[in-house]
Amino acid sequence: MTARSKKQRNKNKAIKRTRNKVKELKKLKKTLGLIDEDGMDLMEKIKDITEQQKNQEELEKVKREAKEEIYKRETQDTIDHNTYVEVVNPTTNVKHVYNAKTKRDQFGNYPSWYNWKKEARKQKIKEGKGVRRRQFRGRRMHFIDRTCAWKNIA
Repeated sequence: MTARSKKQRNKNKAIKRTRNKVKELKKLKKTLGLIDEDGMDLMEKIKDITEQQKNQEELEKVKREAKEEIYKRETQDTIDHNTYVEVVNPTTNVKHVYNAKTKRDQFGNYPSWYNWKKEARKQKIKEGKGVRRRQFRGRRMHFIDRTCAWKNIA
């Protein structure tokens, strides 16, 4: 192949590329969904929609902050500030602030003396559900019914 024909072919391909670039770009946008069938640009519509959503989100955020501020002002007198207990760990000298309600410190850990089973029992008693006890203690003979007086035969 001669250099002249190669040069001519490259020149013709460049011309064809520039001519087809517009069509290819339109086709690509259509496949990506950026323009509709009529060739109208959807990006402007999408921008309008996103701007509206952003404005709505900002309004909701402002409303939420205002509600929280009002709630804080109203409940400021009723909050009991003595619900936190401060304890300093003697070995590490780290100050732990325990919440009296949740029994957790600022790191989310329970204190070493906390017994969650005991707390659950107290909670059940407080709710009035009581603690379940095992009914039949000691040896039990399975073939004798439970109403029988001969439960504990040696």
